[in-house]
Order: sequence, then structure tokens, then C-alpha cells
Amino acid sequence: MVHEVPETIKSFYLSSDIVKICQHFAERSYLTNIDCYALRKQTSAEKIKQDIMLGKLAEWGVYFIYLARKRNSVTPPDLKIYEASSKSFDADLKWGLFNLHIKSQTLESAKRYGDSWIFQSKDPLFEHPSCYDIMIGCRISMDEYDGGCLVDIKLERRFVDLVVASPKISKFNDNKKAIYLEDNK
Repeated sequence: MVHEVPETIKSFYLSSDIVKICQHFAERSYLTNIDCYALRKQTSAEKIKQDIMLGKLAEWGVYFIYLARKRNSVTPPDLKIYEASSKSFDADLKWGLFNLHIKSQTLESAKRYGDSWIFQSKDPLFEHPSCYDIMIGCRISMDEYDGGCLVDIKLERRFVDLVVASPKISKFNDNKKAIYLEDNK
């Protein structure tokens, strides 16, 4: 019998129930995010809700992957709705001393731009990263047949060790930074 080494687990399939929870979260938190997204030159309500949902799906996927890796002290995703003034750049999840900063990208986006994840330029990680800050870049593949999705970890590395680039989409160059898998292999 072959036993999978926990660290090699990089994917988790989320049920349609988790997808619905994340959709509901996106609907509820949308109004508290409008101003933040507008500053980032994003104004489409549907796109904002989609981004919020995908981010939360990635968090749930990483959470279950870490549990499968026997990293049982990982914190679950936060489903609290915060007012705009209370939002922060804090880690999405924590595991012991480690701050897990989780980013998502759809399969369609990865095909178009390559595996990549976007950060706000003003994220404190760029000025004050510690060896305990871990960036986890995920790819989300929605399953249109049963309503679930597959979350794949494509990049998992200490933030201080990452190569950071300008986004390929020029309209984001003023306020975004990108991490491309091809630069971080």
C-alpha cells in the first residue's frame, strides 16, 4: 500500500455547498468592498462578487489541503463581514507562526495570462515581509456539472523568496504588483 506524503497534497475538491457559502459571502460583503475596488479601477458588480467568491474558495481549498496534510492547527476561513474601515492586509489563514496569504486565479485566466496572482502595491508584504509570511497561489476550476470546484495550489513559498513583477495588463501598473509562476519555479 502506498501512502501519500501529506506535503504532496496540492488539490482539494470543494462541494457545491461550499461554493454556495462563498457565493453568499460575496453577495453579503459586496457593499463593503465597492470603494476598495473602485480605487483599483474595478467597477463591475458581477466581477467584484466573482473575485470575492474566488478568493474565499481558495481559502477553503487551502484550509482543507492543510488539514489533509495533518496541519490541524490551521485556522478556518473568516466569514465575518467587515466594514470598509475595518479591512486589513492581514493573512487569510494562520498555521502556527505562519501567515498564509492566499491568492486565487481561474483556469480561464491562467490560460490567458499564465499562472499569476495580483497584489495591491500598498500591501505591507512588499515593505515588511517576514520569513513567516507564506504566499499560496491557487487555481480555481469550477465544475459546471455539479456546482463544486477544484482548488489547486500552484505556488507555495515564503514571500521573501518570491520574484515580483509588473502586471501584464497595463491598466493595473499604477496600483498592482504581480507574481508569475514562470518567474518563481
